[in-house]
Amino acid sequence: MKYENITTFKLTTKASKSKIYRFYKKNKELWQQTQLKYGKRLFPVDHARFFDSEIMFDENKMLRYENHAMRNLIVNLVDKDSLQFRFWQLDWSFFITVAYQLERNPKSCYRQMFALYEHLEQQYGDSTDLRLYFTSEPFTNRKGYHNHLVLYVSKSKLHPTVLQDIKDFFSYNRVEVAPYDKYKAGVFYMSKEGTINEDWDIVGNNLKKDGLQFDKNDNNAYSL
Repeated sequence: MKYENITTFKLTTKASKSKIYRFYKKNKELWQQTQLKYGKRLFPVDHARFFDSEIMFDENKMLRYENHAMRNLIVNLVDKDSLQFRFWQLDWSFFITVAYQLERNPKSCYRQMFALYEHLEQQYGDSTDLRLYFTSEPFTNRKGYHNHLVLYVSKSKLHPTVLQDIKDFFSYNRVEVAPYDKYKAGVFYMSKEGTINEDWDIVGNNLKKDGLQFDKNDNNAYSL
């Protein structure tokens, strides 16, 4: 951990000496992380973020999101017979959002997702297990729909190539990719409207092995 003396730390934080010491007086656990060396107090450079309101706002926002996601996860894990719970038990590699430049309706989004999967299966289906679960939902700030999807690629060596291929496939659209975190309830978020109608689907080249064989009822609802 890197440390700074009070003079340098004041410049880093853009805070006065009195403000810095008042902060540590209120946060004794952080004071324990400072050091006294040769009679001079040294402050961890990492602590500078506590004096930046924008950084603290972003960190607080992320913490609230993670807490909310954890609550959703706990609530949804209660129903162990749901299709969402079965999806949650599976391995996934990435959580991806595709925001289209054009104004697309649910059917158009559906076709885009199937075209993506067919492209990936053609390129990589002989080399790795593939599984893609997607939903289409409306934008909140403009007309049209976008897609959330979780993707499983069993061969990790292919991950960089597959991700680049997806970005190239949607080169005129905004694509956001994050490693899939099982404990952020991404699958449950995607299923918040339920597994009814045709705004979602799951495709793969080894679904039978995954135990994913579906029955469809009169309401377009699927069950295992």
